[in-house]
This record gives sequence, structure tokens and C-alpha cells, in this order.
Amino acid sequence: MVGKMVRIALNSLLGVLFVLFLASVFLLIQGRMNPDELPSVFGYHPLTVLSNSMEPAFSAGDMILTKQTNPSDIQTGDVISFYNEEEEIITHRVVEIAGKQDEAAFVTQGDNNNVKDDTAVTGAQLIGKMQFSLPYGGHLAQFFGSPAGIILFIILPVFAYIGIEIYERLGRDKKSEQTV
Repeated sequence: MVGKMVRIALNSLLGVLFVLFLASVFLLIQGRMNPDELPSVFGYHPLTVLSNSMEPAFSAGDMILTKQTNPSDIQTGDVISFYNEEEEIITHRVVEIAGKQDEAAFVTQGDNNNVKDDTAVTGAQLIGKMQFSLPYGGHLAQFFGSPAGIILFIILPVFAYIGIEIYERLGRDKKSEQTV
């Protein structure tokens, strides 16, 4: 009974890890094939937060998922990701919308900053609107990509699964020998 529960838990864990692994490989390949574009899955861009300018909403080391969004759908209060003049990715809150809807410019500010950002964001600079954040997700993604993370989350579970399979088959073989 316990062995069956362990096997179900291990299979579930392996399934989740396999999906995460496939998503990581997909994003890695996409990033290598199109180095000028942000990798995305179904229009969602996973981004790691590098500073605390948006605390308490999210902190450095968190991961946010930003969805490609039409500039006309952005409203005051939305958190957007965009490229600044130095081509760095910034994620801040829209505090004001200037200009007409077709040529709107978004005035942004980090929640933890005292002043608005120097330059308004145009539609051409917009990456998308933040959908949700995953606390510590950026740290976790970084660890998954490290050699230690690959060993711990991919290789060890595979060996554990193989070990359990061998153990169960040996147990079945002993039972069949005893009944003969």
C-alpha cells in the first residue's frame, strides 16, 4: 500500500518536472533561435524580477508572467513590462496615460519609488501586461538551469523511479516463486 502511494507521488512529481523541463527546453530553444525576441509560451513571457522597485507587489527573485497586450487595453493601475531607451526590460505600474488612445504614452512608476519614471512608455516599447507573479520563481528557474538543479530535479527522480520499479519487480518475482 505504501509502495503504491510512493509510486503515485513519484509519478506525479516526475510528470510535473517533465512538463517544467519541456517548457524550459522550449523557452531555451526559442531564445536561441530568435535572440532579438523574448521567449514566450502562448503569448506569456516569463520574466525574473531583478530589483525591489515594485515591492510590496513583488520582489527581486520573483518570476512574473507578462502577456502580450494591445496598448489600447492598458489602464491606469496596470503593471506593464516594457523596454526602456537602453533596451533593458522594466516592469512598473502605469500611473497616468498621456496622449490619444492610438498614440497613448504610459507614465510609469515603481511602487517602491518616490518619483515617476523619466520617460513615458510608447506602444512600440510595450512588452505586455503582468498577469501574475510567482514568489521566488525567478530563483527557482535559475536553480533549475544550474547543474545542481538538473541533477536534483531531473536525474535523481529518474533514478528513484527506476529503483522503485526494480524493487517492485523483484518483489513480484519473489511472490511468484513462493506460489509455485
